[in-house]
Amino acid sequence: MEKNTRREVCDLIVIGGGPGGYLAAIAAAKEGLSVLLFEGGSIGGTCLNVGCIPTKYLLDKAAAMDKVRSLVDQKIFRECGLFSFRKMQEGRREVVHKLVSGVEYLLKANKIRVVRGFATLTGPGEVECEGSIYRGKDILIATGSVPSSIPIEGAELAITSTQALELEKVPGRLAVIGGGVIGMELASAYCSLGSEVTVLEVLPELFPAEDRKAVAYMVRALQKRGIHISCGTKVLKIEKSATGLRVCYEGTQAGVTEADVVLMATGRKPNLNGIDTEAAGISLTPKGEIQVDAYMETSVSHIYAIGDVVGGYQLAHAAYAEGEAAVRNIMGRREAVDLSVMPRCIYAMPAFAAVGISADKAEEMGIAAVTGEFAYGANGMALAKGADGLVRVVMDKENKMTLGVHIVGEDAPEMIAFASAAVRDKMTLNEWERMVVAHPSLSEMMKEAALDCFGKSVHKAV
Repeated sequence: MEKNTRREVCDLIVIGGGPGGYLAAIAAAKEGLSVLLFEGGSIGGTCLNVGCIPTKYLLDKAAAMDKVRSLVDQKIFRECGLFSFRKMQEGRREVVHKLVSGVEYLLKANKIRVVRGFATLTGPGEVECEGSIYRGKDILIATGSVPSSIPIEGAELAITSTQALELEKVPGRLAVIGGGVIGMELASAYCSLGSEVTVLEVLPELFPAEDRKAVAYMVRALQKRGIHISCGTKVLKIEKSATGLRVCYEGTQAGVTEADVVLMATGRKPNLNGIDTEAAGISLTPKGEIQVDAYMETSVSHIYAIGDVVGGYQLAHAAYAEGEAAVRNIMGRREAVDLSVMPRCIYAMPAFAAVGISADKAEEMGIAAVTGEFAYGANGMALAKGADGLVRVVMDKENKMTLGVHIVGEDAPEMIAFASAAVRDKMTLNEWERMVVAHPSLSEMMKEAALDCFGKSVHKAV
């Protein structure tokens, strides 16, 4: 294309090729729209390249190491053997390449034109990239987020989650600043791979928005595995020491943690690179996120935004839902996005997954709720797999409808899809009683926990 030429290029311009962006582009193309997708990095964004997928690859291999160690303890295996971290990293890169290539193929198959470059939003319906101007009837911003850091002395000595995935060897001592999802997942992986891990979290407890009993179970299990967790801890500085790095902190106790590697996992912030919101007239929230309405449209007509850049749930599946909603509204169907039933997963070891609300939240909302529980230790499949954990179901005491499900333990993120349907459809006690669940399976525990809300669990001792 000639530089500085203006022409109507397409119906929809998508800025950002992460999960929300590429899905919205494909959904729009299937509706018959001509779509132009801009991506200055790698297709798949943070999730496929340096987030969800590569982290889960390492966690899967780390879980295999834990399983082997357990079998050695039971004298079923004679020894753990050695593992190659280099081969593990090679495998991670292969998986990422395969997935990214798959998405690139889908974009091509749907006749979506991909421009490899960082786009700058210059105004409604107009984008600039490397000197060329592109126009579209509608624009969708899906630029995602970037790691955030805390302003402390020595912050430059810490690594990001992206760099943590690229390490050439397992660190002997790993200090993790931040006990959120990213921090606890990487802490779990490297602990199983042999690191001595310390997590420093400024909040008084981990995951305060989630069910307290389920989180407490998870924290105890993490500590039992050897991860030292210090909450209510404010990191003051990072400095070099004779043996590596030193993290100085204060809080309930003042102290110092020695480490070979320090991971800064203090969350993520919206990526507004190339998005001059002031010039475009796009309103931001007090947190600096792009403000959108229930239809994913910004304060400027025909400019939409989805995913991490709008805040809310920083989850790929939330971005998927928002992208689909944005396309429906671009097509004129005027449908609000529904994120009321959002599965939330933490792929630590043990894993945590939840959907809906906790009993405490129900109480805040003025709903009389009851809670049922079922332990992995009473489930046949869990015993066969050597898995520990806990399932908690929250139901409306009066209407006997499902309000929330909280799971700690192996395969929790897989089971949460079943639970999401139960919460979305407000499954009643009567419906739980009549549901037939495959045996043996971990999913049986959800039915048992639901029945336990009203004292009807068959396989739980009173």
